[in-house]
Amino acid sequence: MLSLISVQFQDSHLLPKMFKSALFARKKTTTRPFADFYNDWSTTLATTLLPQLRRALSSFPVCPAVLSTQVDAVYNHFHAYYTALDQAAAADVAQCLYPEWRNSLEKPFLWLGDLHPYLFTNLLRSFLEDQESSQDENDDSEYDVTSTKESLYTSWNVAAAWRSPSKALTARVDQIACGLRLMVPALAVRARHAQAKLVRNVGAEWGRKEGVVKAAMAAEMEELVGVVVDANRLRRSVLADVLSVTSVYQAALFLEAVAQFLVGFRDEKLLREFDKCEKAIT
Repeated sequence: MLSLISVQFQDSHLLPKMFKSALFARKKTTTRPFADFYNDWSTTLATTLLPQLRRALSSFPVCPAVLSTQVDAVYNHFHAYYTALDQAAAADVAQCLYPEWRNSLEKPFLWLGDLHPYLFTNLLRSFLEDQESSQDENDDSEYDVTSTKESLYTSWNVAAAWRSPSKALTARVDQIACGLRLMVPALAVRARHAQAKLVRNVGAEWGRKEGVVKAAMAAEMEELVGVVVDANRLRRSVLADVLSVTSVYQAALFLEAVAQFLVGFRDEKLLREFDKCEKAIT
């Protein structure tokens, strides 16, 4: 019967809190909860790094060296985040797979502990598609930078960053997306198999001494942690690949979009409206 049980990782309400803690906590740690780190990380992104990046983008003239520094700062901030998430998974994978500390806006976008990597490629493609739409609209009219969202930035290098992207760039974007289409399902299968094996093995020993139950699940925990770590590696890889094939102006606009997306999760007004809609549906 246990083999017929199917539990989705994100459905945290299916496992009682105390059970999750006992099942997944691998070792006691004196480090602070990852939720606290995430709150501080998000605050730094919203109040320091994103404003600095926007100031560099909107300055006139834009200094490539300064902009590059801000791009590196934001990218390194994300890299530090995924490193910390790896460490959190190693200490207690439940706080990644069952993130009760995430708010209701964030949870629909989660996949194996954090944002689905498709989000990054979808944001990237939105720049390419926006430029294709703009080009179609301006085929019969003179292009006026002040009449588009590009007028937010005074530098032509920034305003035209995503106009007429090179074939090499579009080809690389396609390669990144293709890689994700291969890796995401493979990781999902690993997650399902690891979970099924964990439930089966722990269930077989359930009711015995606590030490026996922990011994039964210990062998399976490494795979669950490995899945989360590999998912984070995939997210890091996508960000690194995007920055490796884009100009400093393109990279800055892309990272601004990613950062703004994350900052939006903390918008209290939007969160209240979302919670109202969710209550109305349920």
